[in-house]
Amino acid sequence: MSNSNPSSLRRMAIGLLAAAAVTTGAASASAQTAAPYAFNRFEAAPAGETFFAAQHPWYSPGDGSFGIRGGVVADYAYRPLVSRPSAGGSVSNVLIEHMLLTHFQIGIGFIDRINIHLNVPVAWLQSGTASTTNSIGAFNGIALGDMRLGGRVRIFGHADRDAASLHFGANFLFNSGLFGITDNNASTFTNVSDNRFRGKFDLTFAGRASILRYSLSAGFHFRDIETSFRAGVANSSSHEIFATAGLGFVLLNDRLTIGAEGWMASGVSNFFQYPWTNAEVIGGVHYLIADTILIGAGAGPGLTQGAGTPTLRGLFQVAYAPVRRPTVAGPTDTDGDGVLDPDDQCVDVPQGNNPDPNRRGCPLGDRDGDRVLDPADQCVDVPAGDHPDPARAGCPLNDTDRDGVFDNDDQCVNEPQGDHPDPARRGCPDGDADSDGVLNAADQCRDVPAGAHPDPARAGCPLPDRDGDTIVDPQDHCPDQPGAPHPDPNRNGCPGLVRINGCNIQINSPVFFATNRDTILPRSFPVLQAVGDALRATPDIRRVSVEGHTDDVGPDDRNLDLSNRRAASVVRWLSEHQVEGARMESHGFGETRPLRPITGLRGRAQRDARSQNRRVDFRIVDPVCREGGSGGTSGGAAQ
Repeated sequence: MSNSNPSSLRRMAIGLLAAAAVTTGAASASAQTAAPYAFNRFEAAPAGETFFAAQHPWYSPGDGSFGIRGGVVADYAYRPLVSRPSAGGSVSNVLIEHMLLTHFQIGIGFIDRINIHLNVPVAWLQSGTASTTNSIGAFNGIALGDMRLGGRVRIFGHADRDAASLHFGANFLFNSGLFGITDNNASTFTNVSDNRFRGKFDLTFAGRASILRYSLSAGFHFRDIETSFRAGVANSSSHEIFATAGLGFVLLNDRLTIGAEGWMASGVSNFFQYPWTNAEVIGGVHYLIADTILIGAGAGPGLTQGAGTPTLRGLFQVAYAPVRRPTVAGPTDTDGDGVLDPDDQCVDVPQGNNPDPNRRGCPLGDRDGDRVLDPADQCVDVPAGDHPDPARAGCPLNDTDRDGVFDNDDQCVNEPQGDHPDPARRGCPDGDADSDGVLNAADQCRDVPAGAHPDPARAGCPLPDRDGDTIVDPQDHCPDQPGAPHPDPNRNGCPGLVRINGCNIQINSPVFFATNRDTILPRSFPVLQAVGDALRATPDIRRVSVEGHTDDVGPDDRNLDLSNRRAASVVRWLSEHQVEGARMESHGFGETRPLRPITGLRGRAQRDARSQNRRVDFRIVDPVCREGGSGGTSGGAAQ
């Protein structure tokens, strides 16, 4: 690479600026000497603070006096300056491996709003391998870094008393010169000073919430070193944007702080680019001895590969940081009850005329405010109210169901009387024993539902049905002879092939089928027509189960199948004759439900029993019946 190549010179100048990235291992043969540049990226917070770098501002005590703090921070960095071929590449040369500095500090606060502080860094130790091309490397001796004189002003809030506070800070760094111990070659001491004036301005947002102490700062660093360091190279600003953050847990009566903090900086021209970006984090602990001496220790890694960011940094702090705590006055009697506050368990409440023997300085309690003192109150948390219980001091009469009738008078303690109370039973709702919608107090037939045909002359009663065929007398053409419903008013309720018997539609003639088949024989059409007439005339019967049965002759599975098919055949016939299919369902039971068992029967008695067992039943399933009854039977000419 030739020195006359502009791009090579640009890469070399960038490498010299950060002292951390040499573009190639065998880069330029240039003999250019590095200009002064402070590589260390740790900026100690003002004296006596409980973070190392993050600011948690303090001022004067607020009583017109000055606040003074001072101390020293030891700063050790491991490998803060290495060269790499490229960003993220491996280390090609350790320029500075170990570096030790101390920061001597003092700060003064006054009028509870302004703080002035001074920081003097001294480098004691550096070790490493110097670059052969640009003279960058560790020096042998002691050097004085750039002294920092700063000030800040409190805009609002107090960092350690309020949840939020805001502060403005300004710091000016002055070239302190380069002082050698072992020789006078100033170029070997370029690692601790920019040899130029610098300025830093920031805003700090900090506060305290219970045991948490936090700080956030951000600012701008005016750092113009381009002309001296990069002579002959086109300008690009080296000014920086920086930020710090800290979070700590405060324990042991504000004496112990354990937390973490971090800081970063990046060049404005090369924002967040390698090697112009530096970032570190550290975990640390601070302890305040006798409210006067603050000691702290911390360590943490570098997060970037920027020049001055170490692989590991360790910090130790000792500071004079006195804390003024509120003075404790002598014993007082705040509530004026004659019991001094240290002994008074109710400092703000006089013990009164009824002191609590178990709590010094406290009155006997009345938690529910009903004027019955707690020791005598059997319902400490419930006021006695306007209706106290004479049997239980301090308790109200109970109304468990909250119906306005107290339990001592309530015959239905757990059931509200509602909008229709029972006149015969205090606090109880009126019942409906037969569930017909007519309450018992008005129901003249309390145990008999009014049904679909209520009697207008007797509340809660059904219209009479003398012959019990479910057809009420006003509609029954034969009120004294059981019959079946019929569309013809002159035949309605009169005897015929069908009658309603309890839960069944009883047929007086069997349903005949062809032998071993589900074909209905024509002679059964009249009885099925009568069933259909009854269903059409009785819409109150919403659903009927048509059930087929066989005798015990033949295999069980064949009989079950045959009974299913015959029941379905009956449903199909009725559906085809103006009975809604939705009102019917079919089931077959084979030989499992005989009307007459045939065990022990012989001859004609056995044949008669089998004939009765071969049948079709019509059972009412909706509405649900309460009475029993036997269904009709059906037979066939042959099995």
